[in-house]
Parts: sequence; structure tokens; C-alpha cells
Amino acid sequence: MADDLYKYPRLYVNDPLAGGELPLASEQAHYLRNVMRREDGEQVRLFNGTDGEWLGALKFIGKRDTSVVLNRQVKPQPQRLRRVHLFFTPLKKDRMETLIECAVQLDATDLHPVITERTEVREIKEDKLNAYIIEAAEQCERLDLPTLHPLQSLDRVTMNIFAGLERSDAKPLRDALVPAGDCACLVGPVGGWTDRERDLLNNSPNITPVTLGPNVLRSETAVAAMLTRLGSL
Repeated sequence: MADDLYKYPRLYVNDPLAGGELPLASEQAHYLRNVMRREDGEQVRLFNGTDGEWLGALKFIGKRDTSVVLNRQVKPQPQRLRRVHLFFTPLKKDRMETLIECAVQLDATDLHPVITERTEVREIKEDKLNAYIIEAAEQCERLDLPTLHPLQSLDRVTMNIFAGLERSDAKPLRDALVPAGDCACLVGPVGGWTDRERDLLNNSPNITPVTLGPNVLRSETAVAAMLTRLGSL
């Protein structure tokens, strides 16, 4: 059975998972009934970020309502031993979705949107970003969701952090001494850092500038490079 679990639809829910019958939200019911064309009694997987992953059977109620009769837990909730914080500048829609998807897949635990002088998008829609987070977690079979933090300015970042600094003689990230415990990284905006920001990154005691190689990377690619290194410990 374990090898076949991937065949069943996987949904995030806000409710506790401990057996019994759980009603689904209307959009989830619509997705399973009308998009996935699932039938009454078919299996579905649910997770909520705290109770592991559960297998249950669909139960159609009338023409619209759907619930899941929970059968058993198929994956326990893993314990997080370290947190990996990603500080990033908001991007336009499609690129923002790609960045979030990458961060979720590579196990970032905390997402911090940051305003810089060249940030393209200076406001965020938290509901939209949370929707991206949930969809990415559902698809990559992650059992928890990263925490989305409020938007802040670059000047207010006080955490010890590795900052990607292109066109510099900073130490390559691959050679940096990454802590075994919690860590954080910062990826810059489209168009790069301004001179004032480069001075800030080079002179702040809590910031360690690093390079990601000779090529100038898109923000989404830089996120992948940073998190792959920081999450590999």
C-alpha cells in the first residue's frame, strides 16, 4: 500500500486529523468531484502540518458537499531539528509563484518578504502567497508548511544571514561555514542591489556576503542555489 500512496490526491486541511469524518472545503470538494473526477469511496490523502498524513475515503453528500472518512495515519509528523529562513524580494506573479514553489520544495521553514530599493512589487497579497505555499506542499509531499512572515524593509533585518552579492569578491557560498543549527539567507531583487545596499551588506555585522558563482542568477535560481547549500547539512 505504501508504494501506491502517491496515486491518491493529496490535500492540505486546517482541521485536526485523528480519525472520524472530516468535511472538506467547497473548493476542495469541487476539485475532487469535477476536476479529478473522483468517485464516492475512493481514497484521498490529507495533511495539516502537525498530525502527519492520513488516508481516508471520500464520502459524497448530495450534489456538492464532500467529506473524508479518515482510516489511518500513513506518515507520522517529522520533528524539525533546524529552521532555514529565506529572505526574498517580492516578484511579479509567475516568477513569485516559481520562487515560492522552489522554497517549499527545498524545505525552507520561514519565508520573509523584504522591500529593497529596486523591489518590483512593493505590496504582497498574503492570501495569494499562502495559496502558492499550500499548493506546492501538496504537490511535493511535504508534511508541513513554511511560515510566511510580514513584509519588512532590508534595513530591519537583524538575523544572522548569508546574503547573495553578485559581481563581488565575497567568499563563494559553497566555501562558507554554514551552521548546523538554524540559518538564514537573503536573495536580492531584479536589477540587483544599489550601491547603498551593497555597503550595508558588506558592513553589517550580522550579514555574511557570499557569491553564487560568476553568472548573475535570476532571483528564483538564486533561491534554489542558496537553499540547496543551506539545506544539505
